[in-house]
Amino acid sequence: MRVLNAFQSCSRGWRILLTALLLSCAGFALAQTDDSQGGGDNTSDPPARVARLSYASGDLGLMPSGSTDWSAADVNRPLTNGDKLSSGPDARAELDLGGASLRISGRSDIGVLNLNDQIGQFELTQGTLNITVRNLDQGATYEIDTPTLALVINQPGTFRVEVGANGNGTTVTPFDGGGIVYGENNAQREVFSGRSYQFGDSSLNNMTVSEIQGRDEFDAWCNDRDAQYANTTASSTQYVPSDVVGSQDLNQYGQFQQDEDYGTVWYPTTVVAGWAPYRYGHWVWIGPWGWTWVDASPWGFAPYHYGRWAFVRGRWGWIPCPPRVRPVYAPALVAFVGIGRGGPVGWFPLGPHEVYNPWYRASRNYYTNVNVTNIRITRNISQVTVINNIHNQYNFYREGRPITGVNYVNRDAPHAFTAVPAQAFASARSVQNNQLHLDPKQLANAPVVSPATLQRPLPTSFAPPRTGNARPLPAAGFNRQVVAVRPPAPAVAAAAAVHAGQPASNVRVLNVQPNAPRVVSGRSFPNRMEPAQPQAPPRPGAATLPQVPHFAPAQPA
Repeated sequence: MRVLNAFQSCSRGWRILLTALLLSCAGFALAQTDDSQGGGDNTSDPPARVARLSYASGDLGLMPSGSTDWSAADVNRPLTNGDKLSSGPDARAELDLGGASLRISGRSDIGVLNLNDQIGQFELTQGTLNITVRNLDQGATYEIDTPTLALVINQPGTFRVEVGANGNGTTVTPFDGGGIVYGENNAQREVFSGRSYQFGDSSLNNMTVSEIQGRDEFDAWCNDRDAQYANTTASSTQYVPSDVVGSQDLNQYGQFQQDEDYGTVWYPTTVVAGWAPYRYGHWVWIGPWGWTWVDASPWGFAPYHYGRWAFVRGRWGWIPCPPRVRPVYAPALVAFVGIGRGGPVGWFPLGPHEVYNPWYRASRNYYTNVNVTNIRITRNISQVTVINNIHNQYNFYREGRPITGVNYVNRDAPHAFTAVPAQAFASARSVQNNQLHLDPKQLANAPVVSPATLQRPLPTSFAPPRTGNARPLPAAGFNRQVVAVRPPAPAVAAAAAVHAGQPASNVRVLNVQPNAPRVVSGRSFPNRMEPAQPQAPPRPGAATLPQVPHFAPAQPA
């Protein structure tokens, strides 16, 4: 399990004790087969990874999974299975995937088909995308599916993929690295860096290969973004795991300092007086997690979905995840305070060692991992105490009981508590513009509760609306069928079913034979890659969090 990596530095005696504790937790989880809060059944777990909309310019629309309306696409919005983006003329967008960046040019339609620890699968139905893969775990792949072919990337590299406005033909240009394209009747061709491959149909026989003659403005912009990412990431990886999405922004907008109590702490340097975390942004409903924080700061992703916050010597600082461990994404690491259904909704950031209790269904394995991979052990608390706290609070979580007996360190910290009217909370409105200033006496005895007991999602909860003068987004490309090597996540088919006139899924999975020969420039080669094989076993210390259908604990009111 991932949790073991978090404890590499402990003594052998501690490791034995912790292993016994964790094994007992695992056995307890497996014994639960009918649990309203997820029990030991991992099929209810959400993905451990999301994409971050890290850049947006021009006219960009978002259609959230399960919605039939186009919405505003806000920077720092988490994107997951079933979400779609459509760009207007001269628009550009970038998705941060942790180990990769995916960018689109104008007049492009893309969708997220399957995104988890091992797979990054996207559809491109029209337009141009660029994907730079910086690192891949063993057995992990990226896949770009178009109406003509499926490109599978299993090594680092940079690729450009183009689909014409009419959807006919696909051009694949590997600038660095290489990949394999798949078509009908088990057609497979390898593509190499330095060449551009234009495929006229899914047979892959109508192919034109040419040398790369030059790069356009979109290519130059992608190169600049890659260079910027490399420069800003190099100095942060010593403090933050490379898998933390959004970590590249931390050095530009803050400073890492050492604290005798908490170790490494990151302090933002571009905030106003009286600033506090989880106040400058808005809430949205994103399945399967439910209520999710979208921050308005340019750096506002990593510190709100990983790690913990602390009020340290008169200012707020973020304590990163433990080193050398892949953290599990969380929609917001806060505790909600109950002031009654229909009344104000309030919250405050969780402190350095406090347990996060999800407001969505999750297994015991997920519950443990989302906490252990985001809590850094400091001199003030032992690893055993953290594990015991997780164990004790899980019993409340799985039974649906309010958490009691916890002294939250940030509850009374300066400016920590934030509250807004229930309608503003559920309508994706700006928290800063709708903040309530409540009498502290109203909050003194208010319990920590699940937000599901405070406010159910509304039709306006999925994303802020587009501006009134924004162009319509026909996004005709999304009605086209794409071909794929791997099936999309089950949630994608469920989300597609709600779109009028659209089939349950517009993805047709190719019948790829793992041992069929690939064709390169008219010659046959044994196929050394097996894209349809089961996922490779996780690396040591990694937990397997399978991709599953979305779970929504409450239907929109």
